[in-house]
Amino acid sequence: MAEVDEEVELEKVKSQGEPLLELRNLTTIFPLKRGVVQAVTGVDLTLHRGEIIGLVGESGCGKSMTMLSILRLVPYPGKIVDGKVLYKGENLLDKPMGKVRQIRGREIAMIFQDPMTTLNPVFKVGEQVRESLRIHGIVGDRRLPWPLGREIRIKEKQRVLRIMEEVGIPATKYRYHEYPHQFSGGMQQRMVIATALACEPKLLLADEPTTALDVTIQAQILDLLRKINREHGTSIILVTHDLGVTAEFCRNIAVMYAGRIVEKGTADQVIQGPRHPYTQGLLHSIPRIAGERKRIQPIPGEVPEPVDLPEGCAFYPRCDRARPECLGSEIPMREIENGRLVRCVLY
Repeated sequence: MAEVDEEVELEKVKSQGEPLLELRNLTTIFPLKRGVVQAVTGVDLTLHRGEIIGLVGESGCGKSMTMLSILRLVPYPGKIVDGKVLYKGENLLDKPMGKVRQIRGREIAMIFQDPMTTLNPVFKVGEQVRESLRIHGIVGDRRLPWPLGREIRIKEKQRVLRIMEEVGIPATKYRYHEYPHQFSGGMQQRMVIATALACEPKLLLADEPTTALDVTIQAQILDLLRKINREHGTSIILVTHDLGVTAEFCRNIAVMYAGRIVEKGTADQVIQGPRHPYTQGLLHSIPRIAGERKRIQPIPGEVPEPVDLPEGCAFYPRCDRARPECLGSEIPMREIENGRLVRCVLY
C-alpha cells in the first residue's frame, strides 16, 4: 500500500510542473591522437522531483561520464560539444563556472564510487564533511568577528554530527576526529554520502555507491539512499551495472551502450520484458539461484573501440538479430508503448 501511495504522489509531482533535471542531446567527446572518443552521444534523460532513475550498462559505456558532464567535471581533454543540461529550467552549460560551483554540492551532489580516492587521507573525516558547509555558507559566514564566527563553527560541527548519525555512523563525537583509514569500506562510503548530504541537495548523482562492498553493506547503503529519498524528497540517479539492484531500488531504468541510451522504461517494463537485444543479453547473463537452472548466456564479442564505432547501431557486431538496416545511419529512439522507448530497427 505504501508503494502505491508513493507512485501516486510521484505522479502528482510530475503533473505540477517542469522536471528537476533534463538532459537534451548531451554529447561529450575526448579528442585524442588516435581519434575522437565518443564518450556520451545524444543522451536524453528526464528526472522529476522525488524520482529515482537507474542508469545501467557495462563498464565503459558512458554512465559515469554522463554524471560528470552534468556537473561540468569532465577531465581534460574531454569536452561537452552539444546538448543541454537543464536544471530547474536553466541550462548549466551556459552558466559561468562560478555559478556552477555554487550549484555543485549545494543543489546537485555526487556520490563517487571509490571512497578511498574521494576522502582525503590526511584530513579528519568530520572536517571533510564540514568543509562543504563552510564553502557554501550553509550555517553562516564564519569570517564574522568573534564570538559570532565561533558560534557558526559550533553550529557547523553540530550539523555534521547530526548528518553522521543520520547515515548510521556510531559514536559520532569520537569518529568525527578520526581519519579515513580508521573506517571500514562501508563506513567510508557512509561518510562520502554524509558529505554529499551536508548541504541538503535536491539531486544526488550516485555513481556506483555500492562498488566493492559486500552484499550486506550494499543493502544497508541502498536502504540509506531510499530513506533519504523518502524523508527529504531528494531525486536520485543511480549509476550501476547491477540490474538486480536497479530493479529493486529504481522506479525507472535507462540502459546505456557505447555512450548512447538504447532503452528506457519503468523497472517492471525493462526487467520483465526487455526489448533491445543488448538489454536482453544483460539479463540472460545474470546467474539465477532460484527457479529452473539454465546455462548463463554471455553476450558474444567485445565492446567496440569508442574511436571506431560502427555507423548506425553500435551493438551491431554483437547482435544475433542484426539486419542490414542496422548500419548506415543513426537509429532514433522509438516509443513502442506508453513511455517505453527503444533504439532498435526491430520496432
